[in-house]
Amino acid sequence: MTEPIAAFHVPPVEKSVLLPCAPARAFEAFTAEIAQWWPLATHSIGQEKARGVQIEPRVGGRVYETAADGAEHEWGRVLEWSPPHRLTMTWHPGRMAETHQLLELTFTAEGAGTRLSLVHRGWERLGAKAQATRDNYQSGWTQILSQHLARYLASPG
Repeated sequence: MTEPIAAFHVPPVEKSVLLPCAPARAFEAFTAEIAQWWPLATHSIGQEKARGVQIEPRVGGRVYETAADGAEHEWGRVLEWSPPHRLTMTWHPGRMAETHQLLELTFTAEGAGTRLSLVHRGWERLGAKAQATRDNYQSGWTQILSQHLARYLASPG
């Protein structure tokens, strides 16, 4: 049986950033330390009420934020957990899980650092909002990876 043909196609968001550390350190920072660098005030469900974000380190683990009142808001689920080289998850912050996209992150040694590559696909599930949401993430992922994560890893301490 063949897959149904989508009525339209929205290209994936593809980003790449060179991080100043080994793949194991980059993977750890992205996953275990995400609450220390992710800009919750601007990139979360709760905004100023958001107090943390966490990735549970296993297949099936949740990616979620915690609000000041203790409420948890799921952003997605881990589909592949292969430290320190690959992480794949569903992604649906603020939306129903059925509208999820797929995030694929790879961490590859490059010189003295790590090339983090991100592919964010599956926009078609959002219907009429697909292209506008994708366009928003196009700049959003640049900010998240190049400004927040890269700066976090480059800072001493």
